[in-house]
Amino acid sequence: MRATLDDPATAPGDPGRSFPPLRPGIPGPPNRHRDEDTISLTVVSKRLSPLLIALIAAVAAVVLVIAVGNALSEDESSPNVILDEPGEYQQPGIPTNAPLAGTALDTATILDLDGNDVDVATLLDGRPLLINFWFSNCQPCKREMPALQSAWGVFGDRVRFIGVNSQDSASITRSFAEDVGVEYELLRDPDAVLVAANGIATFPTTLFVSADGTIQLQIAGEASASDLESALDTLLGTS
Repeated sequence: MRATLDDPATAPGDPGRSFPPLRPGIPGPPNRHRDEDTISLTVVSKRLSPLLIALIAAVAAVVLVIAVGNALSEDESSPNVILDEPGEYQQPGIPTNAPLAGTALDTATILDLDGNDVDVATLLDGRPLLINFWFSNCQPCKREMPALQSAWGVFGDRVRFIGVNSQDSASITRSFAEDVGVEYELLRDPDAVLVAANGIATFPTTLFVSADGTIQLQIAGEASASDLESALDTLLGTS
C-alpha cells in the first residue's frame, strides 16, 4: 500500500513503533549523529584557529627572509661603478704641513701674553724671523725648547725668535716657559688663525722667514740643535 502524508510513519526495523505524520514546516525527529558531527567540526575549527594563524605568520616570515636575501644578492652581483675620471686618492695617516718654502708668510692678528692684539706683519722689523709653533702638552715641543733657547742665545741679535702657542692660556704659557727656561718672545694664537693661514698641521713646526717675509725653510717636527744651527746659517746666508 502506498503511504501518504496522512499515514503514520514507521521507524525502519521497528514495525511496532510509529511517529506522527510529517507535515510541511514541522521538523522531523532530531538526528543525533548529525548533531554530534556538527559539534565536532566546531571544536576542531576552534582548536585549529591559533595554529592556522601561527602557520600563516611563519609562511609570511619565510617569504620576507627570501625576499631580503634576493635583494642583497642582487646588490652584491651588481657591477662596480667605475668613474670616468677618478678623484685624487687621499692617503690616510699622519697630517702634514703645506709646503711653504718659497712662499710669503701669511699674516694674521694674534695676541701677546697680556691679551693685546699683535699684527704678525709688524714682527718683520728688518731682521729675519724664526717662528716656532708649539703648545705645552706637545712632548716634542717641550724637548726642542732648550735647543731653541740655545740658538736664540747665539743668533738672537740677528734673527727675531717668536714662539706661537695655539692652545694654552696666557698663564700656562708663561709658567711653562719659565719652567723650561725660555726667554725669547712668546705670543698666543688661541683661534689658530695664523696656524690655519699657513697650513700648519703638525706640532712643533718652525718657520725660517727672510726679512722680506718669504719663508725660506720649514722644519716639521722636533728640531735638534744642529738642525736649527744649519737652518739659521742658511737663512742668514752664512752657511
